[in-house]
Amino acid sequence: MLKPLGFAAALLLAGCADPVARPGTWQAGGVNDRNLRAMMADPAHERRGIGATDSHADTAAAAVQRLRQGKAYPLLDPRGSGAGSVGR
Repeated sequence: MLKPLGFAAALLLAGCADPVARPGTWQAGGVNDRNLRAMMADPAHERRGIGATDSHADTAAAAVQRLRQGKAYPLLDPRGSGAGSVGR
């Protein structure tokens, strides 16, 4: 008895329209852009960004090079946390 009721409830809820898509409701247009502009330290960075001073591009490039050469490091074992090897 509960399975048919749950199935019927799921069908009824699936037929409900998205309340935000209704005409006359608040629309979040351009909110993301306004948030990003508000968080910028210097508004000039919106037009032209700045490079990172602490970039590790050489480390990333070495990893990509190893991957392309087929010498990528093996992945960690997902069953172990690796915390047990500290201090050995």
